[in-house]
Amino acid sequence: MAQNDGTESTGENWELTKNMLLEEEEQKKAPKGALSLLPSQRALVLLYLLLALGFVIFVALAITNTQRVSAVQEALAQAQLQGERSHTTAWHNLSQVQHALGTKPAASGVGAKAMFFFPPVSQEMENVRWKMAQCKTECGKELSERIRVLEGREVPEQALQQLEELQQEQSRVETLLSTALEELRNLSEIICTRCPAGWLQFARTCYLFSTDPKPWMEAKASCAGLGGQLAIVNSKLENKFLANYIMETQVFWLGLSDMHKEGDWQWVDGRSLSLSFWNSGEPNNVGQHGEDCATVSSRGLWNDATCSGAEAWICERSC
Repeated sequence: MAQNDGTESTGENWELTKNMLLEEEEQKKAPKGALSLLPSQRALVLLYLLLALGFVIFVALAITNTQRVSAVQEALAQAQLQGERSHTTAWHNLSQVQHALGTKPAASGVGAKAMFFFPPVSQEMENVRWKMAQCKTECGKELSERIRVLEGREVPEQALQQLEELQQEQSRVETLLSTALEELRNLSEIICTRCPAGWLQFARTCYLFSTDPKPWMEAKASCAGLGGQLAIVNSKLENKFLANYIMETQVFWLGLSDMHKEGDWQWVDGRSLSLSFWNSGEPNNVGQHGEDCATVSSRGLWNDATCSGAEAWICERSC
């Protein structure tokens, strides 16, 4: 009986030893670091790792979004500053033109200006017009480019509102520049800015009062050589302008004659005479050779004279 008990005890010890050896073999086969972790512990560790990774990603996205918003706000501020500069430049250029013309901003009616003589305007007016056109092109292009870049970004609602305000400011600046340029174009229609040296300006025409007396035909040829023609009078104001530059005892050839047919007065451009300022009793075509060419005096009165006589002459040409 005692022998049987010893045999059973030995068997139990052998089974216990065998189980221990098997457990040691399994632990050796398990990955390093996981020898002491149970399945539930492994799941908990994995959950912590995922939470930590999510937090890192969230922080990275927050930093990136903050930087993007800062960049958008900076770009908006720069674009708004550029718009204000464009606005200031437009008003400055318009003020220069108004100062050169001796006018005030409120007195912008072109029709009223056309009824007065304007002093010659320097080349600076053309420079101002060119600068304004260049500003409109360059400033408008830069603002449009900034707005296009901003529209392509994902920005907060506040930034979108600022972007809309910037677009409105750009539209206002472009309208202002367009108005100023249109004003310059209207003024340039009645103001001559490119008369050659020694020529005088009236409306859109330049005039040269000669100091070298010549027969009418030679005077006509001289004007053609200067790129113009003998003066043609189209209005009472123009006739008065010419008379104001003639001395008391002088007369000047006009581009008017009836040499092709007596009594049929025509201008050098082929148009028939419709508006005239003949002196009393003129034209009278007196003398052996007749009087087929017209002169103008300091009083603005016309007279027919012999075309072969040497007189001073007036040339005209477009600006």
